[in-house]
Amino acid sequence: NFDITKEGRDQESRTKVRIGQAYFRQMILSLYSGKCCVTGMDIPTLLRASHIVPWAEDKDNRMNPENGLCLSGTYDLAFDQHLISFDEKYKMILGNEIREHFTNTITKNYFERYEGKQIILPSRYLPSQNLLEKHRRHLR
Repeated sequence: NFDITKEGRDQESRTKVRIGQAYFRQMILSLYSGKCCVTGMDIPTLLRASHIVPWAEDKDNRMNPENGLCLSGTYDLAFDQHLISFDEKYKMILGNEIREHFTNTITKNYFERYEGKQIILPSRYLPSQNLLEKHRRHLR
């Protein structure tokens, strides 16, 4: 039995705060000149500092700039969900789950156009190939 009204309600809760996350974001956006490494999109509020290997899974690489990519929202989510990844030459690779949706023109346009294309590389601290290889193992 749920106590839900049409208006909804607020509830206070305690949350963990990731100390350093704001610095990591500033660092990654700076290294990528404020552009999504896939599309070149440069609207800061739509950009994410993506961890190649997630924060929770690798304490040693949480603040490592080689564990970061600057991605716009859709590509960040696709990367986080292991639907896309990047190969040894920093070219986008697509997982089967994305391909299954190629019947949808929007999905095809969003992803197929960047498949096999090299990302815009950062000014320094190239994404770690070891960390990307770990990410690719989970490509779906």
